[in-house]
Amino acid sequence: MELQPEGTREVVYRVDPFSIIFRELDLIHSEIREIKSEIVFLHQRVDETNKRIDEMNIAINKRIDDLNMRVDKKIDETNKRLDELNMAINKRIDETNLRIDVLASDINRRLDKLFLVVIINLIAIIGFLFKIVLDGLIK
Repeated sequence: MELQPEGTREVVYRVDPFSIIFRELDLIHSEIREIKSEIVFLHQRVDETNKRIDEMNIAINKRIDDLNMRVDKKIDETNKRLDELNMAINKRIDETNLRIDVLASDINRRLDKLFLVVIINLIAIIGFLFKIVLDGLIK
């Protein structure tokens, strides 16, 4: 017995396209659900992070305000000390100026007396010289 060639026959499978589409849509839908849950989780994390950042900002602002208050207080104290020193220096300058004025008036008074003494002595010397000249002319 001889082998006879087998005949070829064509088999056609029919696939329902809707089942493939729905299966893919189910896969996409599950991926979308996972992404949504991750987005919700990320939103929670971002909200927590923002809350921590706000708390840190409040704490930092409070520390900066406290530091500014301390610096302002020190500046005010320094300004007060500078004003006191300025007043003391001005007072000493005024007192020194008064002493200088008193000394200047005393020196001027003494110079005036000296000037009068010098003028009187000059007049006396001139008179003495006239007397000598007149005595010499008269002899």
